[in-house]
Amino acid sequence: MQFDAVIFDIDNVLVDTRASYTDCIRKTVEAYLESILSFQPSRTVLLTRADIEHFKSLGGFNDDWDTCYGLLLYLLSLKIKRRTINDLRKVKNITSLLSSPRKWGRKKMGGKPITLLGVKGAQKIWSRKKEVLLSKIAHIFQRFYLGDFVWNEKLLISKVFLKQLKRAGLKIGIVTGRNREEAGFALRRFRIDSLIDALITADDTPKESKKPNPYGLVKIASKLGRNLRYLYVGDLPDDILAARNARKKLKINSCGFLAASTSPKDMKRAMKKAGADFVCDQAKELAQIIHSPNRHSL
Repeated sequence: MQFDAVIFDIDNVLVDTRASYTDCIRKTVEAYLESILSFQPSRTVLLTRADIEHFKSLGGFNDDWDTCYGLLLYLLSLKIKRRTINDLRKVKNITSLLSSPRKWGRKKMGGKPITLLGVKGAQKIWSRKKEVLLSKIAHIFQRFYLGDFVWNEKLLISKVFLKQLKRAGLKIGIVTGRNREEAGFALRRFRIDSLIDALITADDTPKESKKPNPYGLVKIASKLGRNLRYLYVGDLPDDILAARNARKKLKINSCGFLAASTSPKDMKRAMKKAGADFVCDQAKELAQIIHSPNRHSL
């Protein structure tokens, strides 16, 4: 066996969050536009699940509140004739952001990561920044998530799978962008908390040290053992980059897990571009990677 420990992300790796966190982002952004910024509502939803995945794959948006923040600034930078959700839906084109990487640059706005489209786009976003407050986003998001969406979650990697890892002598860790309360709730709800040897959450991670910073991986290795051979399993390019950045201090490989991806072909390319050692789209393939005696890359 080529690994001593497996570290999992929670969202869309251990737990399918497409009908919880992903849909809650969509609902929060639209609710903010309507209730806070007085946009006229629409019967047709503004953002798709694919939109959220594509936006997150731009990098820097592991935190769902930050994702809402970034999406709102992007949407407010668009040129529309009327202040309506329909007008925004007609002109938004998040997939084009992926196909035009040269037009995109990273900036920090009030401590929040946001990707800006060119100089003009940046100026538009800066001018609308005061309209978007993270405190209001958090209030709306938590009300929706805890009131309804949290119950839509289900396991992607079964308890049986995790037990098999333990029987094989592997240690299991988690590095997640969730806070400790929400991470603990999910682990207890699915009765897998007793199988986890170490857990690093957003509460344990400085704001400036979120993925792709390797902070969480290095910190969990200090609990599990610095000299172990690790595999980190994540669903976004930032997870892969975090593992790559951790290699200066750890023996670690990365695996992109696409079971919950809305665009698996595109995400597989993004994972490979980020430097993933392995990519798979189901638990059976992941088991083969973990238990294989020889290192290989997909």
